[in-house]
This record gives sequence, C-alpha cells and structure tokens, in this order.
Amino acid sequence: MEQYLVSDEQTLAPAVVIATALLIAAFALGIAYQLVLLVL
Repeated sequence: MEQYLVSDEQTLAPAVVIATALLIAAFALGIAYQLVLLVL
C-alpha cells in the first residue's frame, strides 16, 4: 500500500478523471439551465 501511494501519488486513474469531468459538466449544465429559466 505504501509503495502504491509513493509511486502513483501524482497520477490519477482515468475513471476518476472521467467521473470528475462528468460532475463538472453536470454542474455547468445545471447553472446554465437556471440562467435560461431566469431569462425566460
């Protein structure tokens, strides 16, 4: 476990990157949707 933490501390798993990107995209879409509702 310690070897894994030391050797791969700087790299993120692709699944983590994809999940984070999807969360950010969903958040951005929610903000955009709220802005559209405000304008309308």
